[in-house]
Amino acid sequence: MEIRTKFFLAWRYFKPRRNAVSLITLISLVGVALGVAVLIVVLAVMTGFTDLMKEKLLETSSHLQIYDYNNDCIRDPDKVVAAVEKAGGEAVPVTLRPVLVQSGDRFVPKNILGIDPAQKMERFPLKDNLRYGELRLDKNDAIIGNVIAGQLAVSVGSKLLLHSPARLAKMVNVKKNGGFDVKKDTNDVYLPDEFTVTGIYSFGKYDFDSNVIFVNREDANELFEMPWGSASAVYAWTPDPFALDDIVEKLAKELQGMKIYTWQEINRNLLGVLQMEKNMMFFLLIFIVLVAAFSITNTLITVVVQKTREIGLLRALGASSGTIMSVFILQGFFVGVIGSGLGMTLGGLGVYYRN
Repeated sequence: MEIRTKFFLAWRYFKPRRNAVSLITLISLVGVALGVAVLIVVLAVMTGFTDLMKEKLLETSSHLQIYDYNNDCIRDPDKVVAAVEKAGGEAVPVTLRPVLVQSGDRFVPKNILGIDPAQKMERFPLKDNLRYGELRLDKNDAIIGNVIAGQLAVSVGSKLLLHSPARLAKMVNVKKNGGFDVKKDTNDVYLPDEFTVTGIYSFGKYDFDSNVIFVNREDANELFEMPWGSASAVYAWTPDPFALDDIVEKLAKELQGMKIYTWQEINRNLLGVLQMEKNMMFFLLIFIVLVAAFSITNTLITVVVQKTREIGLLRALGASSGTIMSVFILQGFFVGVIGSGLGMTLGGLGVYYRN
């Protein structure tokens, strides 16, 4: 009976009336609702932004990257691919090297990504992100990003000259005491390789769209004078990009002498910034909820002052101090619960329509 009485009195004090106390209670209720709604909306936006960035990272890269640091390239990438497939993943050999791109009088440094179009081309979703041209990587064909196309003022069908740093280095003699000069005793004549732009892509990720040029892996190996069939790295994909520990452990035992990087390690700076930003936003928004909590306290103090006579009457009827205190705590509980429920509803609606 005592519990029912507590709830009855707490709900009676909570119910809105046309007086100053009810107005203060309503303001507290709205404060809690707005605080919870803002917390939900901001955290949802930050979480969505982080997930979108992770999606773009996974779309333009692999879950694992395997390198052979004992050599300048992986001479037998098929062995590495077989080890990845044995561990339950998929893999393709790639050639990723820096290159100097020339179009007319314009020179820009970029990265060449040589892939085999016949091997799991869907892992690089060029087809879904191709904006112009066609998905073709035959001999001396290239697919460039839309940012690169704008920088070089080229379009589908244009010609690009690719200068290999290794070949350029052969034309220069570096002196031991510093400085350099052009070699005069060489009979080799250096000529850049000419490529035709067959397509223009856009992944919506600026640093990738402005930096990577897709070519055939055989053309890339020839350009960088790498052994036939070799690769600079092996890109691997797993069933779950967020659970890589087991497969990395298996590959580390199978591929002795090779270094395995996960996509989280490669992008740890960006992911760390995103996580810290989300944590800081949560930390700051908690203070909004604390302000709402103090407003509830203010409401309860006001109610206690206004209900002094009723408190005296309850004491005269035998109610203990703890019982009276619990009545007002229940009133604050009603404000918090109902305000939080309204805030969750408001925040959910905001996220739903803003999404």
